[in-house]
Amino acid sequence: MKKILVISIMAALGVQVYAGNPDRKGESGAPELNMNGYARSAGVWNLNVAGIQGLESEKLNPAGLAFTRGTELIAAYTSWLTGAGVNIVQGGFATRVKSNAVALTINSLNFGAIDRTTTSLPEGGAGTFKPTYLNIGASYAKNFSLGATPKMGDNLITGGITLRLISEIVGNVTATGFGFDAGLQYTTGKKENLHFGVALRNVGTPMKFGGDALSADAALSTNYSTSVSKKTNKFELPTQLNLGISYDLWLGRKIELDGAQSGKFTQRYRLTFMGQYSANAFGLDDYGLGAEFSLQEIFMLRAAYRFENGIFKKENTGTAYNGFACGASVNIPFKKGKSTPAIAIDYGFRMTSLSTNFQHTHSVGLRISLGSGATPKDKIVSAPETPASAASYDQGGTAKRRGKKSKVTVEEVEEKDNAIDSLIKVNQALKLKAETPIVKVDTVIKTQVQIVKDTVLIAAVLEKTDYKGGAVDTVSRGGKSVLQFNDYEALEYETGSARIQTKSYAYLNYLINIMKKNPSYRVSFEGHTDNVGAEPANQKLSQDRVDAVKAYFVSKGISEGRIDTKAFGSTRPKYENSNAAGRAKNRRVEIYMEM
Repeated sequence: MKKILVISIMAALGVQVYAGNPDRKGESGAPELNMNGYARSAGVWNLNVAGIQGLESEKLNPAGLAFTRGTELIAAYTSWLTGAGVNIVQGGFATRVKSNAVALTINSLNFGAIDRTTTSLPEGGAGTFKPTYLNIGASYAKNFSLGATPKMGDNLITGGITLRLISEIVGNVTATGFGFDAGLQYTTGKKENLHFGVALRNVGTPMKFGGDALSADAALSTNYSTSVSKKTNKFELPTQLNLGISYDLWLGRKIELDGAQSGKFTQRYRLTFMGQYSANAFGLDDYGLGAEFSLQEIFMLRAAYRFENGIFKKENTGTAYNGFACGASVNIPFKKGKSTPAIAIDYGFRMTSLSTNFQHTHSVGLRISLGSGATPKDKIVSAPETPASAASYDQGGTAKRRGKKSKVTVEEVEEKDNAIDSLIKVNQALKLKAETPIVKVDTVIKTQVQIVKDTVLIAAVLEKTDYKGGAVDTVSRGGKSVLQFNDYEALEYETGSARIQTKSYAYLNYLINIMKKNPSYRVSFEGHTDNVGAEPANQKLSQDRVDAVKAYFVSKGISEGRIDTKAFGSTRPKYENSNAAGRAKNRRVEIYMEM
C-alpha cells in the first residue's frame, strides 16, 4: 500500500505541473512525437500505459520495456488520416540482459511531395519538396523486485527512460533537438494482474528552424546588395503526462509455462480492462477506457474509446477523430506449445469523425520475438512450492482433492507406472561404468519404490562411492514426471558467497553422470535464501549460486541448453525463518530432473 501511495503522490504532483492547457494549443511543435505508429497500442488508442510491455512500450511508457524476453523486433507502417498523404514508418529492436532491457528505435513521418508556391506562382509550378520528420530513440529499462506477500503475491516495479534525437527537414530548412520520456509501472496481485502506470513524455530542448532557405539576397541600388536573414521563433515539445491502470482477468484452464518460467502457470483466456488519463501541456486533456481479449496469447482482439472536451461538436472539436479505435493481432509460435520465439501480425484502426474528409487511420505491424521464455504478457500464477503440493496438481494445474475418500484414476496409475519404468531405466544406466573421470561409479544403485497416499516415493542409495545418496521423490510438474533431489545439505557454499565447497563436488558429479547416461534429461536449479538482509541482495545471491552450479555442469560437458536456473531469494521459504535451524534449511538449491 505504501508503494501505491508513493506512485499516486508522484502522479498527483505531475498533474499539478502538466495539467492540460487548451489556451496554449498550437504553440508547441514536433507533433510526430505524439503520433504513435505501433499497430498493437494504436488499437486501444494508446490507453495501455499501465500494462504495455515489450519494444512497443518505448513510445508510450519505457518502463514496460523491462518485460522484454529475449530479443524483439518490430516494423510498422501507418497511413495517417488516409487521404492526407501522410504516413509513418516506425520500428526497432529490443533485447534483455538479466534484469535490464535496452532498445533502439526509429520513427519517420513523411508527407509525400508538396507543390512549391510563391507570391508570383500561388497555384504552384515551381517544383515540389518533401518534408521529413525523423526521430531516433535509445531506451533503457530495469526490473526492481519488491518481494512477495501472502495476500498480494509478487510486487514488481519497472522503470525506464527513452532519449530521442529529433530532426525535422522542410526543404532547405531544418530543426534539431533532444527529448526524453520516463515512466514507471507497478505490478502486483497473486496473478501479477493489477497494473499501475505513469509516464512523462516529450520533455526536452526547445527547437528552432534555420537554413539557407531563410536567407535571401536583396539589391539596395545598382552598386550595393545585401543578404537578408529571416528569424524564426523557438517552439517547445508537446509535453504530456499519462496516468493509467489496467487489470487482467484470467479465465479457462491453467497451462504451465516453459523455459525460464517452468513451474509457473498461465491460463487459456485473458480479458484486460484499462483506463487512462492524459494531461497535455499544450492542448486539451483526454481520457478513455479500453479492453483486450486474448486466446492463449495467440489471437487477440482489442477496442477502446478516448474522449476529450468538445469532441462531439463540429465547431469546437480539436481532433479529426471521433474517439473510437480497435485492432487485432495474430501471434504465431515457431514451435508448437512454445510462446516464444514467435512472429506476429498486428493491425490497428482509429476512426475519424464523419465531419471530416479523411478516411481513418490504419496501422499494420510485423513483430518477431526471439529467445525462450513465457508468454509476452507473462502473467503467472504461482506454482506449488513444495513437492507435496506439486504432486497434487494435474496437467492443467487444477487442484486434486486428496484424502481417505479420494479415488485413484486410471491416468494416475499409468503415470505412476511410467515413473517407475523411468526409474528402472535410470537404475540400469547407473550400473554401467562412468564414461568420464568425474567420479568413479562402479556400483549398483538400490532403488526402493513405495506408494504412500497415492504418491510414489523413491529412495536411491549409492554404495562404495564418495557420495552417499539420500531421498529422491518423483513429482508431477506440468503433467511430466520429474525427479526431485532432496539432499539439500549435500550442496554447500562458502558463507555469504556463490563459491561451491569442495566436498560438494562428489554430489554434483553424481548428478552429472545421471545426465550423461540419459541425454534426453533436463535439469533445473532453483536457488533460495533465508530472509536475513535486503531482498535484492538475496535475489542476487540465489541467482549467483545456481549460476555457479550451472557453470560446473557445463564445464563437465553438459550442454547449457539442458540446464534451467531460477532464483527466488527469500520469497519462498520452506521452513520458519524465526530460528537459526529454519533459516539454515531455507538456504538451499532445489534440483529437479525432467525425464
